[in-house]
Amino acid sequence: MKIKRLQSPLLPESKNLLAICFLCLTAFNSLIFLLILFTAFRVNKIAERKTTFAQLLNGETIYISEQDRNWRYPGVIQKVVSDWTTLTFNWDDKLTDTNQLDQGVQVGKKGRIPTTAWFASLLLEPKFAQASLPKIAELVPTSVFTGQLRSTTIISYLSEPRAIRLGEWEIDMVATRILVDRTTGRDERISFNRTFTVQAVEIPRSPLGKDAPLVEQKIYEMRSSGLQIIRMVEFNPQQRR
Repeated sequence: MKIKRLQSPLLPESKNLLAICFLCLTAFNSLIFLLILFTAFRVNKIAERKTTFAQLLNGETIYISEQDRNWRYPGVIQKVVSDWTTLTFNWDDKLTDTNQLDQGVQVGKKGRIPTTAWFASLLLEPKFAQASLPKIAELVPTSVFTGQLRSTTIISYLSEPRAIRLGEWEIDMVATRILVDRTTGRDERISFNRTFTVQAVEIPRSPLGKDAPLVEQKIYEMRSSGLQIIRMVEFNPQQRR
């Protein structure tokens, strides 16, 4: 009688299944590792795009970059100071870009300021604006609203902003106010040299957007830079040397 030798598998059936599961798991983990590497590579590429640009509806191209929420471009800080000065001291008897007479805005019981000067006060810190408006009203003669007197401001120097702390800057300005009497043709020139302290604030958003009244749109436009003037003193060049 021949004795047949039974051939047993190298591994029991249960161990074969375990090996297959192990291989599948290893392949799955390898795939995940490759996906993580690919994702990390893409994220690094995106992070390297520090500056990009966007094109507005009017065709203007602007640069966009990632910065701290309290960071502001030097040019934006300069523009806020320039806008406040020109809007406050450029006086005419007409509303801007119209032939409509400017009745002004009442300040206190007797004072009155041009409408542009009131809008300029939105660039001031609220309590600072409240204290400043009566003083500005004292400088505005009633002849402005009759068209007899016109005022223009020329800015001859505007320094680069100096960071004094996070979200605050100082900037120097040298300007000349020119008051012209239209009846006599005579003019008066007044120096207006100031050091401004400007502070970063949250940028407000109009809840109504384009559907908001024009005055409300203008208010939010004035605050769109996310900056406000919190202090203003005489500019002393000797202190900057």
